[in-house]
Amino acid sequence: MAARLPVLTVPKLRYRCAITSRSHAGARHPARQGKRDIGDDMRRAAGRSGMARKLSATKDAAAQAGQPLTVSRPELLKNGSDRAFRHFVHDTLAFAARIQEVRGRLGGLIGLTSTQYTILITIAHLDNPAGVGINAVAEHVHLSGAFVTIEVNKLVAKKLVSKETSLEDRRRVNLTITAKARALLDELTVVQAPVNDALFADLTTEEFDILRQIMTRLVDTADRSLHLFEFLAPDGRGTDDA
Repeated sequence: MAARLPVLTVPKLRYRCAITSRSHAGARHPARQGKRDIGDDMRRAAGRSGMARKLSATKDAAAQAGQPLTVSRPELLKNGSDRAFRHFVHDTLAFAARIQEVRGRLGGLIGLTSTQYTILITIAHLDNPAGVGINAVAEHVHLSGAFVTIEVNKLVAKKLVSKETSLEDRRRVNLTITAKARALLDELTVVQAPVNDALFADLTTEEFDILRQIMTRLVDTADRSLHLFEFLAPDGRGTDDA
């Protein structure tokens, strides 16, 4: 009687291979045929499920680490781990804190908060003979128009910004920096320029261009991420079925 091997399981197929006696040498060997069929099906299955295997490996790596992944996109994972991603986020937070500190100190040298200083230099850089609108400033600094309006009024009170109603649209306000503000900003460059140089000292021209373009894209994806957060946790907490 022929010996029987255990059932071999592959995607969607089950094979039972039998080893026949040597007396059937002239016939096709079912065990060999079964192995060939199994190999063909497994290769086809592998070709159809390349991405599925990557995701499975990702989940396995997370399970072995004993903690869930904080990101699932394959592009953001290294060997199934989110460690590089988390390191990148922490470095980004550290750099953001430092650049914010630099911005705050520069503003402090001329008696302004970090936000007021940012708005002032934005008006200066976007300045044109007709002035700059509130919405243009808000879009540039990625803040709400209402918040920018409040801070602009403080700058007006300090006589650093002039605010005039547009002749073309009475609903629009044109902003320009005053001579006082220009003098302060010019004096500030003695500290501002070398500090900014040191802040980005390790970047080449090519790296700076790449980073600048990537940061613009990341600001947009960050906005979409916040919208998604509001959808998933509108009250600031996770959903019951999450």
